[in-house]
Amino acid sequence: MRGMVESRPDWCLSRQRAWGLPIPAFRGPDGDVVMTPASVRAVAKAFEARGSDAWFSESPAELLADWDPSQDPGVADDLDPASLEKMYDIFDVWFESGSSWAAVMRARDQGIPADLYLEGSDQHRGWFQLSLLPALGATGAPPYRTLLTHGFMVDKDGRKMSKSSGNALSVDELLKDFGADVCRWWVCSLPFENDIKVDLDFFKVAGESYRKIRNTLRFLLGNLSDFDVDRDGIALDAIEPASIDAWALAEAVRVEQRVRHAYATYAFRDAHQVLYDFCNETLSSIYLVATKDRLYCDATDSHRRRRTQTVMHAISDLLCRLLEPVVPHTADEAFRALRGDDAANVHLAGPLDLSATCDHEWSAVINLRDAALKRLEEAKADGVDNPLDAGLVIPDPEGTFAPFGEDLADLCGVSRARFETGLGEVEIEDLRDEPRCERSRKRDGTVRERSDGSLLSDRDAAAIGLDPAG
Repeated sequence: MRGMVESRPDWCLSRQRAWGLPIPAFRGPDGDVVMTPASVRAVAKAFEARGSDAWFSESPAELLADWDPSQDPGVADDLDPASLEKMYDIFDVWFESGSSWAAVMRARDQGIPADLYLEGSDQHRGWFQLSLLPALGATGAPPYRTLLTHGFMVDKDGRKMSKSSGNALSVDELLKDFGADVCRWWVCSLPFENDIKVDLDFFKVAGESYRKIRNTLRFLLGNLSDFDVDRDGIALDAIEPASIDAWALAEAVRVEQRVRHAYATYAFRDAHQVLYDFCNETLSSIYLVATKDRLYCDATDSHRRRRTQTVMHAISDLLCRLLEPVVPHTADEAFRALRGDDAANVHLAGPLDLSATCDHEWSAVINLRDAALKRLEEAKADGVDNPLDAGLVIPDPEGTFAPFGEDLADLCGVSRARFETGLGEVEIEDLRDEPRCERSRKRDGTVRERSDGSLLSDRDAAAIGLDPAG
């Protein structure tokens, strides 16, 4: 844009057209043009009260009712407004739109400069530049803090889209077929700086991606049906740093920071990718899989289950707030499901500012999980197809992984995990000859027949009210 401004010709502000915003100039009896700051303000006051069409329907005396020539040093003291003749040049429409910062922001006491001007790349010669020039002349400063320029939509082959070419897409049909949130989710995924290829198949892909986000929220909310955060919640700063819940919360903190930074810098594609990866990988592939057993099988009020629900509540709340700028209908629906219909609107909720303390060895635990999953895949060749038919033997010569023992089995999807100091790599135990819990399907070494004839682990027996020792 600098080059365009440096090379631009002079700007002629007037146009000789039959319709437009009139330049408030009059011709005096001697043929001179009458237009002073005071007379312009008087006409502006008339326009503000009765619209710019007043220029065509009212006399000069009516238009200048609030102007006193005797107090205006720019004209003769005895000038009679009734003797003036209206002139009919109009402003260049670009001057009109280029002055919108004054009419929209300054005149309404919203302050200038505006935070953002947003338009297509062609507006470097248009609105961007022609807003800059009047503002520099009137105030000495640009009318905006930031410019954001986007490309144009073209078809999948890069051709301009138009009705006459038969390759245009109807926005109404897109909204009807895919919904507003899917369309917005697709737009958020785009590198908007360049021209954007559009095809119906792209919206179908965006729909699948959006459903991953929505289904993640549904799973989280579905597992909070018996949870009241005020009654059952645990203070977030009291969550054990070695627990998988502390890890998930720490990941959520990083996501909040990255997404908020992306929004602040208009890096919407980055925000889209971070949110999708968090839902698809961190939550769906790791955390929600690992905690499903305790949600379904632990005693309702067990500390471990309530701790997980506390973190799920915080993550649900955070996702609603972070998704709100992009998929507002989904975020509003989920937020009301989480907090009730009487809760404050998610669009006014603001940032959550989560904080978390997570054990620094969690990165090593995640690497251990990757190694364990690889060994489990190899164990299928030996007939161990179901991970719950397996146990892990984990090398831990320095006691690094022992503090994570409560969660390691669930993290890897197996029935149990134990540690050996002299082991070189992760080993798989075949547990198929051990009894299986009829409730959790685990073979954790405590499964036996109970007083009611069922085969249950100690944990599952206690959860349904049976004496674990009986």
